[in-house]
Amino acid sequence: MIKEETQQAYAPEINEIHDISLALTNANDFLSSHFLDGTFTYAAPSCETLLGYTSAELHGKSIFSFCHPLDQDKLEQYFSSYQSGEILFRFRRKEGDYLWLESSSTRGPSQSELVLISRNVTQRVNREGKLKEHQRRDRLFLEHSKDTMGIITKNGVWTYINVQGKKLMGATSFDEIIGTSLYDYIDPQDYKLLKESLDSRNSSDFEISLIRKDNDSKRAEVQLIPTVFKNRDVSLIIIKDITEQRKTEDQLQVAEKLSVIGQMAAGIAHEIRNPLTAIKGFTQLLSEHPAEEAEDYAEIILDELARIESIVGDLLVLAKPQASNLSHVDLISLVNGVVNLLNPQATLSDAFIKIQTDTPELYLECEPDKIKQVLINLIQNSLEAMTKSGEILVDISKDCGHASIKVIDQGTGIPEDRLNKLGEPFYSTKEKGTGLGLMICQKIIKNHGGKIEFTSIVDEGTTVMITLPIKDNPFGHEEPAEFEDTL
Repeated sequence: MIKEETQQAYAPEINEIHDISLALTNANDFLSSHFLDGTFTYAAPSCETLLGYTSAELHGKSIFSFCHPLDQDKLEQYFSSYQSGEILFRFRRKEGDYLWLESSSTRGPSQSELVLISRNVTQRVNREGKLKEHQRRDRLFLEHSKDTMGIITKNGVWTYINVQGKKLMGATSFDEIIGTSLYDYIDPQDYKLLKESLDSRNSSDFEISLIRKDNDSKRAEVQLIPTVFKNRDVSLIIIKDITEQRKTEDQLQVAEKLSVIGQMAAGIAHEIRNPLTAIKGFTQLLSEHPAEEAEDYAEIILDELARIESIVGDLLVLAKPQASNLSHVDLISLVNGVVNLLNPQATLSDAFIKIQTDTPELYLECEPDKIKQVLINLIQNSLEAMTKSGEILVDISKDCGHASIKVIDQGTGIPEDRLNKLGEPFYSTKEKGTGLGLMICQKIIKNHGGKIEFTSIVDEGTTVMITLPIKDNPFGHEEPAEFEDTL
């Protein structure tokens, strides 16, 4: 009876002690007490879950003997000076690996004791370490990049720029650029383009003219990548100086056009010589025959002169400088003009160029002379690949908002392992070719928002497919009279 009453009287305290023990065993925090020399005087049961040691195994041992060698001096100083606040150090578990403990201290019951409350922060420290490593790596990448890299606000204000950017802008220090606007360094004609790109908050690529601090102008390729930094909408900006590249490309386009004209010279001369011969002969007949037959001779002479005029007109399209502004052009008419221009050369090679299309008109927004340059180059390549008589088919079709132009020849074909290299400078399937022609063609088509693809079978022929975005006829079904002059 007395025993039962005693148990009932102490039951609340026993339950409370049990609850405390259970809490200490399963706590995330590890409670321990130590003499100032680091010796364990107490270790909470949670040490077994956290560290792998039982309380008995730690009792009487020094915490310094479990500390990582690189952290030991710091921990000993913490104990000896009895610093307040927190300390971060590595503790060796029973299995041999280390975990990071973040500990705070307080005075124990005895002034010679220190009570530590420690928490496992290994995951947090590792995350912070990875973050710092990524930040260090990113900074090294930014600082040593050959391109200008920086961060601008949604209004275009520089908040960061790398060393290459300082050089590109012609500044003597970063302070000259940070806080200024990108708009201060670009041609006013590009303001609208930059604003639209910044406002869209989408990744974008475009070209602008940069004005350096010394007023020197550079052509630059810009890439904007929207991101968030310190809770602010910003954009990572990458600027590549393409001034020399553009100059080289312009020179190559001029050289390629001259080369094309030179290659066509034999065919054009042959085609013009034929009507000239007829004109010369009938002119002589006019002086020898009665006047009543002059009308028939004159009609033939006029037809031959018209033929020469047509050929010369097509040549003038190539020679005449064209504005760089885009025009609305009927692709069917443009291709017809190119084919009429090259058919004389095809005749010399015992070949024929045929046009096939399922639409009467198909409009593009393009630079006509450059699209003609591409088509002339591709058709001439086909002619040169034709070792025997045959047909070159130019197929034009419309599909899902795009125009497709296929140049299909019956030439020798190109091995599959060489197809991927087409368009690389100084790589050509021709014995004396430079490969610059296809490179320029690919650049022109890319600038028009299109692409070029090559397929080929050896000894059967090659197909080159050009895909370009189409534009509805701005003039309706009736084309203005002056439109033909732009072709």
